[in-house]
Amino acid sequence: MKGKRIAKYMVIVAVTISFLGCKKFLNVEPIDSLSGNNFWKDQNDAETFTREVYRLFRVGVGIDRPLVLMGDLRNAPVLKTETFPNRNDIRIIARGSIKELVSTIRPTPGTDAERFWTYNVEWDKIADWKPVYKVIQSANILYTLVPKVAENDPSFTPAQVRKYQAEAVFMRSMSYFVLLRLFGNVPYYTDAYNQDPLPRMDHREVARKCIEDLEKVKDDLPWTYDDPANRGVRAMKGSALTLMMHLNMWLAWFDKPNANQYYAQVDRLGDELRLENNGAYELLPIERVAEIFNGRSKEGLFEIPNNVNYGESYGSLRKTYFAHVLHAPYFILNATTTDKSELAYESSYMKTLYPEGESDGRIQSWFTDKQGNNFMFSGNGNFTFFKFFNLALGSGNTAQSIGNYQVMFRYADAILLQAEALAAMGGNDDKATMLLNLIRSRAKAGLYPEANNYDNKLQDAIYWERCKELMGEGHYYYDLVRTGKLYDAAYSWHPMAYSAYLQEAWTWPIDPKALENNPFMTLNEYWK
Repeated sequence: MKGKRIAKYMVIVAVTISFLGCKKFLNVEPIDSLSGNNFWKDQNDAETFTREVYRLFRVGVGIDRPLVLMGDLRNAPVLKTETFPNRNDIRIIARGSIKELVSTIRPTPGTDAERFWTYNVEWDKIADWKPVYKVIQSANILYTLVPKVAENDPSFTPAQVRKYQAEAVFMRSMSYFVLLRLFGNVPYYTDAYNQDPLPRMDHREVARKCIEDLEKVKDDLPWTYDDPANRGVRAMKGSALTLMMHLNMWLAWFDKPNANQYYAQVDRLGDELRLENNGAYELLPIERVAEIFNGRSKEGLFEIPNNVNYGESYGSLRKTYFAHVLHAPYFILNATTTDKSELAYESSYMKTLYPEGESDGRIQSWFTDKQGNNFMFSGNGNFTFFKFFNLALGSGNTAQSIGNYQVMFRYADAILLQAEALAAMGGNDDKATMLLNLIRSRAKAGLYPEANNYDNKLQDAIYWERCKELMGEGHYYYDLVRTGKLYDAAYSWHPMAYSAYLQEAWTWPIDPKALENNPFMTLNEYWK
């Protein structure tokens, strides 16, 4: 049995490395050599391969590069603090100087305190999209070949085949969602075996194709799993619905003539998520929000796992958000300046989110330490943000205290998306307000419109609520992009010039290696 497990593992390795050995863009080895005629024999084979797809996503998106962190720092009201060595990259990415960020030369480790971040955070690795295409390739293979299990094992039911195929479609669509928000237009393919170099497809069309694919398979996914180890870290119906909501909100901005159609879809999907989940999902009490980021909670809809009890761990913690906003005695990221966090927020931004005199339970739960100290408006290294840190676990840099999942989607996010769509569409402000107040009620905050009403502007109240509720979860920059607020100084502390936005400066540079062996490939013009 041990030999069989090793053999299967070697097959999986062949799948994961095949992409790197391609002589043509997206050209892979024949399917049989990748997956083996003797592989798809039973459910264990299907499960082994499926878990590898998730592992590739975890490594390529959540662990090996600061993709999620970028969503919170780019053009954001964040500040580098007085820690040493210097985190100049925080200042650089906050002002949107992406060329400087990715082109700064890496020094020999330990020789340059001004540039040590280059090899600690590795912003330059984001430009390489191959790790995400590995996920897509593997998901396509899973979708195509998992029916072989049913051919070889009569006990493997058609419903099981559809469920694994639905997971494959979700992971493929989730990967394209990551890519299109990052690079704009990207190559799109769904074949398990693609021989041809491909051009980049318009990101709007990629989003539409993903929505169409997800609509076909969402009902084949479970609302949740009996095994709590799979909750949130494997695709659920709520994962697919929320991804479809995000894709529709993206299209509502970039396909404005049809915006109301997309908003209506978000409302439909949001109702399905809230009203039909049979108790699978819920908003946890504000005092228990840290449980969400310890993973596998009933609020998490899709997350990248990190739990020492499951044998998972991060590499460089500077590629994650949560490590930046704590210091001793709770957590030590910076061994030289142990009593300072490496990141803080502009005081004016924090006061916009939390106006003076307005009640909000998040102030106590997320920003106030056990001694009653609160440095949320400090704008310096005293700043602490306990949202991702379970104070009940005590102080100190322990494996338990840093076992935080990167939550890509959660229930509160989806509820606010539905509220945003309704407010933008108009005609049902009462429902939008009800949804907004679901989040505020959980947070023990004043309800709209009596409190925090932002001059009685419902759309603004919902936008700032997303900034507040989802801080540190990778949504900030993309919300700016897909609403046009990125170039509006009323919302963006580091606005992008409108002319640059129109030239798609909101994208990220693509690694020039993408041009190799592909005459149809182009790079992002703004970043050439």
